Amino acid sequence: MNWFPQIGSGSLVQLPLHRRRRWRAVSNELEGGDRIATPDAAGGVIEWKLSYKDLSDTEAASLNSLFVQSKGGYLPFAFADPIANLLAWSEDLSHPDWQSGQLTKSGGASDPAGTQRAWLISNGAAGVQALSQTVNLFGSYVACLSVWMRSDSNITATLQRDGLETGVPVGPEWKRAFLSGTGNSGSDTTTVSIAIDPGQSLTLWGLQLEAQPYPSQYKQTTGASRIYPETYFGSDEITMTSTGVGLSACEIQLVSRI
Repeated sequence: MNWFPQIGSGSLVQLPLHRRRRWRAVSNELEGGDRIATPDAAGGVIEWKLSYKDLSDTEAASLNSLFVQSKGGYLPFAFADPIANLLAWSEDLSHPDWQSGQLTKSGGASDPAGTQRAWLISNGAAGVQALSQTVNLFGSYVACLSVWMRSDSNITATLQRDGLETGVPVGPEWKRAFLSGTGNSGSDTTTVSIAIDPGQSLTLWGLQLEAQPYPSQYKQTTGASRIYPETYFGSDEITMTSTGVGLSACEIQLVSRI
């Protein structure tokens, strides 16, 4: 599978960007004048308008390369929503998308937003246990896993993305921790997790994964991950404008089927 390339230190886009979601309905007008309309779930799309400035020669070449491989707007590639939380069901850790091993989980705990949407996970097993989710995200992408955490006792939780990990000291006060970097090179999936040692408990809120180097404001998700494997260039032309020595600019339109 081809993926839309990241630029710079690991960003998919430059701001501002334009994002428009379109739905389609199929309607029939009967002889008597009555009209029947039903939604066409397979016809929904997201339209993206992306503007880039000061692209290096390497970055411009990576965009051109994908355009050539895709034969303009003919062949699809994968695109991750650059302004979304890519984790599914970020506040429902009982959902099948979350794997928890032998951890026990309970919802309704107080969170740093002043509500009761956090989850308490506890490890009563004899070994390290992890809460994890596998996402259809390009392993070579730079991505950032972030989460708010606290514990009644001082412990060390481990944030992991594939083979990358970092230990985070956690105590009674809420803190936001993050892990940034690449996953398994060339893989079309990546797994993120939070692990704790035997006998430890941890309260979690605001789990988030983004296709960028650093965390942004937390965004709750109540559905599937916003990664679109059927994305196309919206035009059969792409124009690169030289703006300086070794620098280029362009505008790109994409269409993602949803």
